[in-house]
Amino acid sequence: MDADTLFAFTTTFTTTAEAITAADPTTTSAATSLFTAATATATSLTHTATAVATVIANSSATSIRPAPILNYASTVQWSSVDAAYIFMAITVLMTIATVRNLIYSAKSKHTKMIYMYLLFWCIFRVAAFAVRGYILTDDRGQDFTLYKWASIISSVGFMPLAEVLAFCTLEGTALAYGFTNKTRSRFDLFVKALFATFGTTVTAFAIDFTCNKPFGSNPKDYPIDIVLREIGFNGLLLITIYTLFGSIRNMVAVVPHAKVPAIFVSRFRVMMIVVCFQSILMLVKLVYTTYRNWNPFQLRDEGVWYILSIAPEYVFVLFYLNHGFLKVYDDIERFTLDSDEDEDHVKSKDVVDAQHT
Repeated sequence: MDADTLFAFTTTFTTTAEAITAADPTTTSAATSLFTAATATATSLTHTATAVATVIANSSATSIRPAPILNYASTVQWSSVDAAYIFMAITVLMTIATVRNLIYSAKSKHTKMIYMYLLFWCIFRVAAFAVRGYILTDDRGQDFTLYKWASIISSVGFMPLAEVLAFCTLEGTALAYGFTNKTRSRFDLFVKALFATFGTTVTAFAIDFTCNKPFGSNPKDYPIDIVLREIGFNGLLLITIYTLFGSIRNMVAVVPHAKVPAIFVSRFRVMMIVVCFQSILMLVKLVYTTYRNWNPFQLRDEGVWYILSIAPEYVFVLFYLNHGFLKVYDDIERFTLDSDEDEDHVKSKDVVDAQHT
């Protein structure tokens, strides 16, 4: 019953009461009492109907109000625009240094390959921080597509550094133990196959979970993603542990096996110390990442991420901005080739002298 209906009802009731009073004066007192009660009841109902109508109108206005758009970057606690662009600028400088070393300094196939892996890392990190800084500006964090790509690139961008560790350790082992080219090629192919497997599974997990699962989901709720993630990250973790102990073993084995020329032993050991330290940095990152994988709602602060995940990568790359450490591989290879040429020359000369004799 709305307010207009109640008003009509009150008017009708009043007219009826007045007619009754005029017809029989003896009923005046009773009619007056009845009229007063009816009027009070009608007024109360009118106020109630008005209040209900107001509530319904306000509810309708609220229901059609547009819902706020989710800012994905803020929700996952991305906040510092300055930090993103600072790291992007640092990475650009590292990219320039890497390209310079690749073109002008690297001489052997091994060192050129190392700089190629480092260049891939630079490209991934420049792209990741560029997109991260962009979506943290204004309300661009509401663009889920940009958020997805920034998240995916950030998740997989570190993997070239793990490859650098593995190949530096493997090359050190080959030099320290005097592997033949055939044996070295087999180990090289084996390591590449491992990285192809682990890298593919990590990338598949990052893409599937970020693009195909509801935002804010827990990876532990999806068995396939758990399998992909554990194969990839545990594989990289095992390779990093191997590089840690493998570099230590190379430092110890270089003297007894005497396969590395004595003039390069000290520099070779320094290079293995660098690899050992870089392995520790990579372990810090991987342990933090593994913890976050199993506890996605802990240690989410952006500052913690920069300290435990990003800083180790940049300290890692600092050792390769100058060609000094890697140069030992070039020098050993050049020395070995020169020695082989001299030996072949001596043998040829002996053959010629024997023929003349």
